[in-house]
Amino acid sequence: MVYNGSMNETKIRLLWADLLKIIAIFGVIILHVSASYLVPFTGSREWWTGNIYDSLSRWCVPLFVMVSGALLLSGAGKRPLLEFLRVRVRRILVPFLAWSAIYFLYRIYWKGDDLPLYRFFTMILTEPIYYHLWFIYMLIVLYLFAPAAGAFLNRVQERHVWSLIGLWFFWASLLPILDLPLEFSTYFSPDMNDYSPVRLSGYFLLGYVLKEWKTRSAPGLSGLVLVFLMGAAGTIFGTFFMSRSAGEFHPFFYKYYSITVVVMSVSLFLLIKSIFYTRKETRGDGVEIIRFNSPKILQEIGISVFGVYLIHALVLEILRDGYFGFIIDHTNFLGAALPLWIGIPVFASTIFILSLLPILLIRRIPAAREIFA
Repeated sequence: MVYNGSMNETKIRLLWADLLKIIAIFGVIILHVSASYLVPFTGSREWWTGNIYDSLSRWCVPLFVMVSGALLLSGAGKRPLLEFLRVRVRRILVPFLAWSAIYFLYRIYWKGDDLPLYRFFTMILTEPIYYHLWFIYMLIVLYLFAPAAGAFLNRVQERHVWSLIGLWFFWASLLPILDLPLEFSTYFSPDMNDYSPVRLSGYFLLGYVLKEWKTRSAPGLSGLVLVFLMGAAGTIFGTFFMSRSAGEFHPFFYKYYSITVVVMSVSLFLLIKSIFYTRKETRGDGVEIIRFNSPKILQEIGISVFGVYLIHALVLEILRDGYFGFIIDHTNFLGAALPLWIGIPVFASTIFILSLLPILLIRRIPAAREIFA
């Protein structure tokens, strides 16, 4: 959800970064649209449809974190600390507070929650006011650590960074295998919630170390596709077997740090980055050109992704609950019945478009852009 400001001076706009952010926000919406079919566990066709779509979108949050690490960490350690925090944290903190207030009022006046207005000030410090806003808390913490992390990363050899990533992977992804499926909790098992910034910090580092990695060979690209499909299959069927064994939906393989999700996230990041790698080339006549520069429309959408994330949960419920006088949901599009396997992506696409349009408009109004997008 960040953009590399240093690239603006050379007029290079990273197509792969914009594409990854757009893919990631669509994955978030697919995840939220399909989640309602997972509980209770039934093993029915509807459950399988929700499981497949949800499993195939679990990389959404890791992609956001990896792109942020790729674009942010190199420069974070080189800029004055207060300047970095003022620019980066303010850009997410002000819209976060504004949308938290909107969702707080939405809960009171539309959903009927019994919340006195003064609770806003305590809730904002103790819990996300709406379910999807947990991501912003995590992002703020990573941004606060970015200057120190960037300074460290710019001074150490890459092998030391990989050792940190290896420790993160062991601690966040491997130890939980003992703790949950094997029901053997070690003294070193992590004791924190699934959305902890520390749980996801490895993706921040992975984005940094993989920002220049790419493959142009057909075997390399095919290998990335194969690895992604293996991770996806592991998530889909692992979730089914663990849920069937437990007699209820079991989210172990859905965790953003599970091995299968790590595999999907890293392979998809590298695949998109390799195919759409933005670079400068010099033609035979000496003219310098930019290959795979991000077009203006994708730049606009990419910059708007943060706003789309903030608003999409509201748009989802407005459409699903018919606040506009019509209903669009998983199986209904303006009165037309849809099979679930088609309805989920149609519903998600509609949410994406109707979330993007107001954000694009808001971004054209300077005062509103500073507050809401």
